[in-house]
Amino acid sequence: MISDIEKNYIVVKLEKGDDVGESLTGVLEDYGIYSGLIEFGIGMIKDLEIGYWNGKEYEKVKLQIPGEVVSFHGTVSSNDPRLHIHVSVALKDHSVMGGHFFSGIADPLMEIHLLRLEEIVLKRELNKGSGLKELMID
Repeated sequence: MISDIEKNYIVVKLEKGDDVGESLTGVLEDYGIYSGLIEFGIGMIKDLEIGYWNGKEYEKVKLQIPGEVVSFHGTVSSNDPRLHIHVSVALKDHSVMGGHFFSGIADPLMEIHLLRLEEIVLKRELNKGSGLKELMID
């Protein structure tokens, strides 16, 4: 993985075999990002675990084969869970699958663009009605 920052904009390149979630968590630590936006990601990902919220829990599926990332975006909050990402991937047959991102491995690479927020503080608090840790803005 390589990354660099210009003002509050961070560009990350993940290489083959890099764990996407772990790499992003490392970037957050390296650049002191407590609140931010994952503006987009492109590339390919394998061993992708995604979920669909059915109103009570996530129904998860794991895709072993690589998919072309057509959408990858989300938020970074100051408390757990730090990352909230949605992803869509195009498969070999040109179908698209997507959902809440849980994990995946870059293969052969991914490019991810982040924006560090300095004055807006994002955090998550449990909403008992939805059962989700929802975004709060301070």
